[in-house]
Amino acid sequence: MKYATYLLLFMIILLSCNTNKQKRIIGKDSISIITINSDDKEMNEAIARANFTLKEFDSALFSDNPYYNSFSLKVKFPYGEGNFEHIWLKEITKKKGKYEGIVNNEPEYISNLKFDDTIKINLENISDWMYLDNDILRGGFTTRLLRKRMSESERSQFDSSHFYKIED
Repeated sequence: MKYATYLLLFMIILLSCNTNKQKRIIGKDSISIITINSDDKEMNEAIARANFTLKEFDSALFSDNPYYNSFSLKVKFPYGEGNFEHIWLKEITKKKGKYEGIVNNEPEYISNLKFDDTIKINLENISDWMYLDNDILRGGFTTRLLRKRMSESERSQFDSSHFYKIED
């Protein structure tokens, strides 16, 4: 299924917002995790943009357009004091104004959440959205920012490991 391929290849980026400097670690399931300061202005703007444009995600989700697929929401989960782990959820549905999705990777810091858990999503916890439009990324504002911050070689590796295209 296209979802499985997409989700396997998609480099899930978890954002742990805290007061440490930005750093990259490899998580439990060999996924790259990037820690971002909670006062990162550009990241907070990307999250705000995702929330402001969430209606675009809904329009696509309910459009029945055969070229739209791989709908995902990034959701923040609190842990510790003032820290959040941001996790992409797949197979998004929305009924009666409520989103639901499936955890797409093994959480690093959230012990009561597991890979493949189905959860209800609180609107105030959404930090990004994305879907593919004929293999072109739509949304993905935090992913775009992190990609922009990569070195040229990291960006090239990132791009070659995905079957979708990110338009600049």
